[in-house]
Amino acid sequence: MGIRHEWFQTEQYITVTIFEKGISEDRLQIVIGKQNLNVIVKVDGNTDYTIDVTLQHPINPDTSSHKIFKTKVEIRLCKATGVRWDSLEQKEQVDANQRGYPTSNRREAVDWDRVEAEVVKQDAEEKGEGDAALNELFQKIYADGNEDTKRAMVKSFQESGAPF
Repeated sequence: MGIRHEWFQTEQYITVTIFEKGISEDRLQIVIGKQNLNVIVKVDGNTDYTIDVTLQHPINPDTSSHKIFKTKVEIRLCKATGVRWDSLEQKEQVDANQRGYPTSNRREAVDWDRVEAEVVKQDAEEKGEGDAALNELFQKIYADGNEDTKRAMVKSFQESGAPF
């Protein structure tokens, strides 16, 4: 089946496991950096199994370690912070203006959050006219009123049948 590796995490550690029987210290080279991991396993005279990753988050290399077992090698990386990792490797930074898909559109990307904020601002500034303004006024009075005010407004509505 060949050499393979997996990883899992706890709150404090990331554990990278390399599955291969009979790995000895002389066939193994591990370099643990603040945010990178480099592992080379000598398979035979010509081939190496290499893991060279930039880690998603920083680690503490001084408190990280590795242990060789009969069927595997476990590399225990101590997290610098207790955050949950989505993946072992750092994802590439995507430029906000770079599209993730091909397009013939030459216009700039639309910032929908900004558009939404402008619409909400316009709605807040907009004054209603006639019944709409009166209805809005009554709704504001009701929302800001205490329990007695609310009871009086409900009673008035029920007795008159008029909307507010």
